[in-house]
Amino acid sequence: MFFSECFPNDDFPVTKVEVLAIFAKSDDFLKPDEVLEKLRSGLDRRSFYSYLGRLRRQGLLEGHPRFRRGQLAYRLTERGRKRLAYLQERAG
Repeated sequence: MFFSECFPNDDFPVTKVEVLAIFAKSDDFLKPDEVLEKLRSGLDRRSFYSYLGRLRRQGLLEGHPRFRRGQLAYRLTERGRKRLAYLQERAG
């Protein structure tokens, strides 16, 4: 997992569930900085942008169809909703 590479002592500032839950609460596309602001973590901005790219490649997020450099925006996919439900169920 990406965060474990950046934070080897299990001192993660955020979890995948937290990130996906923010997208789940919105039916619209969100910019990475909007999500990062809601997390209120000490996570590096560049690292977070990379992490969202990984979630997109995993099929959990989709990018805005009118993507232009400097105007990234993502929203949760159906697969992302299912993964979030699975992770929340596992957490109990």
